[in-house]
Amino acid sequence: MEINIDYESSHPIYIQIVNEIKARIKEGEIKQGDKLKSEIYYSKKYYISRNTVRKALEILEKEGIIKKVKGKGSFIRSPKIYQNRSKFSKFHDDMRILGLTPNSKILSAKKEIPNINIKEKMRLKNEEYVYSMTWIRYGSEEPLIYETIHLNYKFVNGIEKFIFGSIKLYDILEKKFGIKPENGKEWFYPCKLSETEMKYLQTKTGDVGMHVERIMFYGKEVLEYTESIVRGDRFIYTIDFYNEE
Repeated sequence: MEINIDYESSHPIYIQIVNEIKARIKEGEIKQGDKLKSEIYYSKKYYISRNTVRKALEILEKEGIIKKVKGKGSFIRSPKIYQNRSKFSKFHDDMRILGLTPNSKILSAKKEIPNINIKEKMRLKNEEYVYSMTWIRYGSEEPLIYETIHLNYKFVNGIEKFIFGSIKLYDILEKKFGIKPENGKEWFYPCKLSETEMKYLQTKTGDVGMHVERIMFYGKEVLEYTESIVRGDRFIYTIDFYNEE
């Protein structure tokens, strides 16, 4: 892959390298999984310092465009995942639309008495239970979301019989219990990843995520409270809005 560098430009060379690689990706000249040339190669070919090349690669890595593999080099990552959060959507359907294969791995699933925080979020009485499930959600074998879901057990009594393998939770709710969430709320904020989250999402120290809290209602009662840790380097959320004037 050739890079066009204008040595007389007011734009720093490392920025030019970043823009050139992005352009080659957009044009399809380099694709997901392709390996970039080494720092030494670019340095010698374009008569620039390795530090300049390194700065360009660091930017590309922070933006989630490349992935550095120790001892092997830098590789082009899959494109950013854009999700519209203006309306309720299903993970499986979103991944399919994006051309990715959805999958999930359940880490734990059980009926339990909720802690005080969950009880308050879901407006539960002292004697009420929740069905809690923690899982990793994948897109084409890449871990994307670490998620814990709490369901009001009185609405899903017996759901444990259907929780195995790679499931489509909302299909289970609709087909087995006749439940279709009617409306809800979501909150988004950036977060540092814990050791556990980094382990399962295959990220490293310093990477950030997006913490998403969701409450779904069934009638006037809370059906679901979910906390999702989304990889900040992979997702971009969009929201539609309209001027009502």
